[in-house]
Amino acid sequence: MKPHRVSTFKRPTEATSFLESWNRRVEALNGFLYERITVRTSFGNTRVWAANKHLTSAPTIVFFPGARTCGLFWDMDNALLPFQETYRYYIVDVNGQPSLSDGQCPNVKTNDYGWWATEVLNGLGLEKTTVAGASLGGLICLKLCLESPRRVNKAILFNPAGIQPFSSSVRNLYYNLLPMVWPSQENLAAFLDTAIFCPPYHTVPPVYRHLISSYLLYALKNHKFQGDYPAPLSTQELRRLSTDIYLVLGEKDLLFPPQETIRLAEKHIPTLRGSRVLANTGHGIETSKEAIQVLYEYLRPKVTVRH
Repeated sequence: MKPHRVSTFKRPTEATSFLESWNRRVEALNGFLYERITVRTSFGNTRVWAANKHLTSAPTIVFFPGARTCGLFWDMDNALLPFQETYRYYIVDVNGQPSLSDGQCPNVKTNDYGWWATEVLNGLGLEKTTVAGASLGGLICLKLCLESPRRVNKAILFNPAGIQPFSSSVRNLYYNLLPMVWPSQENLAAFLDTAIFCPPYHTVPPVYRHLISSYLLYALKNHKFQGDYPAPLSTQELRRLSTDIYLVLGEKDLLFPPQETIRLAEKHIPTLRGSRVLANTGHGIETSKEAIQVLYEYLRPKVTVRH
């Protein structure tokens, strides 16, 4: 399969050093070490962070992060602590994004992401698993469910792309474009406070906030993204979904407002099994421990869902 386009860092060796150091810092703060796995795919090598591979009979879950982030954004402030003793889980760095995976970009207008994600499951030896995705990661989960529905127990989507278009509101466009056009600490802080977090309710401790800021600023200044930006699946694709789908949405998400996501999902996804909207929560919902608790609840065999 031919890659759509290839994203690159301006100085690849320096970028690898920065990213390896950044991930080690997350692990050190959390007091938890991941096993590094490299999976070979049609889009180059994919870095996967594995926890508890020795728990061979434990339930499994695979996490896909959002655009312009990397896998361990899921574990800010030790957010995945509830899974560390009883789950075998894997966190994926997405190809084409500013991460330790290769830069070949799947084409968002085709089912490339679904094929790539299937290859990741193959490389991890997972015949069937639960998947969770944030933003772009949610779109990847949907593509995987279309490509390989029998491989997914359930898909839990956090403020997902793939159901509605990126919001064209002036406020959303302003705060998203601000650090992209003028990458600075001040502009990035405005973006984080307005679009990603919802302080003082939804935020992370200062040391993790600094890590997030340093990562994003480095990526904005040094990563040349060449792929597609997320786009919604067609109505026909949404209606073809046969996997159980759950939504976890932030009330204050500027990028994909929750009311529209729920409206379209209820109208077009026949296997939508539940949705939760978390008050005072922004787009970066995967950093919310309340959201992770909802994920934990959705993983139980029987779930009481409030619509």
